[in-house]
Amino acid sequence: MMNAHDLDFDTIKPLDLNNGALTPGSQTTPFSTLLWAVVSGDLATVEALITDDIEWGLMPYNKVLKGKEEVIPWFRAASADQKKPIVITNVATKDWGVFEYWNIGTLSEEVITFGTTQNWPWPKDPKNFLGRKYRVAQCFVYHVNPEEKIDFMRQYLDTGSVWAQFQ
Repeated sequence: MMNAHDLDFDTIKPLDLNNGALTPGSQTTPFSTLLWAVVSGDLATVEALITDDIEWGLMPYNKVLKGKEEVIPWFRAASADQKKPIVITNVATKDWGVFEYWNIGTLSEEVITFGTTQNWPWPKDPKNFLGRKYRVAQCFVYHVNPEEKIDFMRQYLDTGSVWAQFQ
């Protein structure tokens, strides 16, 4: 159990809107670096930022991805959607961080194919949604190991609001 006196307050990075933490392309935290690598399709950087045994909990799906073999295909699919994210919160301590953003994109054929293979509960035939824009708020809580790589992520988003956009 962690107590308040266990926190290392010297490592907390406060959200300072003047330091560029919310600007597109920010590398202020490990997760902002990761997100902008996904947006630009730079999967080599994504792979370098995560551990081989990373664990990603996808809360809306009650699914846990373990290891790069399971995680990288999700990032690859995400990079195909012409994303234009808007960062809401980007803060980190030495080993924990929170990254919240508006995930704004255009649904691509790659994501439709990927989602279908993952058994996503599309509200209709997903081919009807090709090229449609979507917007969903997402929040990631993540852990960084001593080598400064992300080894754990928990993702929160309301999938119902995404499906409602495709009705």
